[in-house]
Amino acid sequence: MSDINQNITILRALVEQAADHRINTSTDFAFLSGCIQGRLRQTISVSTLERIWGYVEGYQTVRETTLSILAQFVGYPDWRTFVVDYCEVESAQSSHRVTAPSLTASEVEAGGRVAIGWNPGRHCVLRHDGDGRWTVEESVKSKLAVGDTFRCQRFTLNMPLYLEDYRHKNESPCLFVVGGRGGLTVAERL
Repeated sequence: MSDINQNITILRALVEQAADHRINTSTDFAFLSGCIQGRLRQTISVSTLERIWGYVEGYQTVRETTLSILAQFVGYPDWRTFVVDYCEVESAQSSHRVTAPSLTASEVEAGGRVAIGWNPGRHCVLRHDGDGRWTVEESVKSKLAVGDTFRCQRFTLNMPLYLEDYRHKNESPCLFVVGGRGGLTVAERL
């Protein structure tokens, strides 16, 4: 498998994870197209998604702009950044021990607060609602907004933070990545 095909395969898996939906049928592609439109206000047609997933012929003709939209859907600014920051790092170091300091949800009582930060200059204060469920109370320079909620069990320095069941306004719940480039710089109890 060529590097570009392998990178697209990785991106497809991350998109399905971010959409919290396995993409197998034409109905699934319509669902994904709607998710992309709802979250990014950009359009990728059902037929283009079907080509990218190999559901129909034409996989090799995918434009970089289309791949960039999918990369944005999983938290990267564009396709090239995704390839450099995720695919090349993953292929160079696909398995490793994580020894960076972590803060777990079980260490924070319900009603307790946690501060997180990541580059460039983004900060949030989170309230633990119990059982690993969090509400954003303060947000600076972040796409996370006051009142957003999500599930998370661990905050690890220098690692991206994956927010499960992320809920923002009236949008569908999804997986959301914080600190995709460089990970968290701050994770502390207040």
